[in-house]
Amino acid sequence: MRKAFFTLAVIVMAFGNMGMAQQKFNLKSKATQNVLKHYGVRDESTIVPQIAYWETTDGEKYRTVYTYDEYDYYLIEEFTKMDDGDGWMDYYMLSYEYDFAGNVLEIVAQAAWATGVMQNVARASYTYDGFDLSEVVYQYWENGDWENDTKEVYTYNGDVTTVLYWDWNGNNWASDELYTYTRTGNIIELVMQYMQGGAWQNDERQVFTLDFNERVTEILDQDWVGTSWVNDELTTYNYEGDVFPTKTVKEWDGTAWEDHVMFEYTHDGYGNAVTGLSLQFGGGNDWLSHDGDIEMVFGNGEKSNEYYGLWVSVEYVDLTGVNEINAANFVVYPVPADKEVTIEVEGFQKAEVYSVTGQKLMESLSEKVNVSSLSQGVYLLKVYDREGNSQTQRIIVK
Repeated sequence: MRKAFFTLAVIVMAFGNMGMAQQKFNLKSKATQNVLKHYGVRDESTIVPQIAYWETTDGEKYRTVYTYDEYDYYLIEEFTKMDDGDGWMDYYMLSYEYDFAGNVLEIVAQAAWATGVMQNVARASYTYDGFDLSEVVYQYWENGDWENDTKEVYTYNGDVTTVLYWDWNGNNWASDELYTYTRTGNIIELVMQYMQGGAWQNDERQVFTLDFNERVTEILDQDWVGTSWVNDELTTYNYEGDVFPTKTVKEWDGTAWEDHVMFEYTHDGYGNAVTGLSLQFGGGNDWLSHDGDIEMVFGNGEKSNEYYGLWVSVEYVDLTGVNEINAANFVVYPVPADKEVTIEVEGFQKAEVYSVTGQKLMESLSEKVNVSSLSQGVYLLKVYDREGNSQTQRIIVK
């Protein structure tokens, strides 16, 4: 019953190789990553992948080029080519759209494996309540139009987050599975349940252990058997300083943990995984090359991508080093504010205040902006320098 936490990139690949039942199973988001981000486990970074190469056991090679908005640093396109021995050919592409606040609104997946021409395959549409993700709707392309498939509905209540999954039955949405995340100190517990007989039934549980840097150090997977939780898998991130050179996965044999798979990494010294290797335990002391989901951490350990194969190699770029058209970083205080905010920036020209939906509310030619007329909430402050460059920060009015 476990939902696969795949990116749309993996979903696109799945659509080329699997039947509809498995395609629907794979059409699930990385909900856990969304929840961890809500808890503050992951932050944004301007150090991002520029190009990635990876290969599978059957000899297929892949190459993905990442394109970013030259001003806002946002990822706007992932374009992947494949070489199965006959040369590089277009394979799949992901396109991203954002709202004014930088939240992802839509990801469209296209593929070219059947005709050689990029065609729509899947789409994810995101809805927010303020800055919190509230809903994700997944659709697939059929007969020239988007057809509903699944959706996730997020609810936040302090240290408890729930994700309710719904399936489209052709006319209506029907609840399917419920994920409940609870955080206590450095532990996040995820309980996965499915609907049966009009009630939620336990299925699986994951327990995430975080260190003082909010990094995941261990994930314990358990299955519900009869009336209790029984061990299944144990994933361990082995850190050395700011990076982890290995990630290991062990399986429970009923009495003890046994080696299963391992991932080895090299880094560039700045927390970016440069190469990743997937290995499977073959008995004795032998670790054998094996296709696996290789998690590549980057941006000083703040973000990660997954690639399925034997090995992967990633080249990175620091967008702050190539995007020189941006205005200098500015400082704004106090936060939260009740009467006015003060802006400190070199070459100040003007400031604008927007709602989170992008509606312009006011403009100021002074570095002291009066916000006393605004209702309590979160707003966007856009600051321009004398050369017309700008940057945006969130402010809170109390």
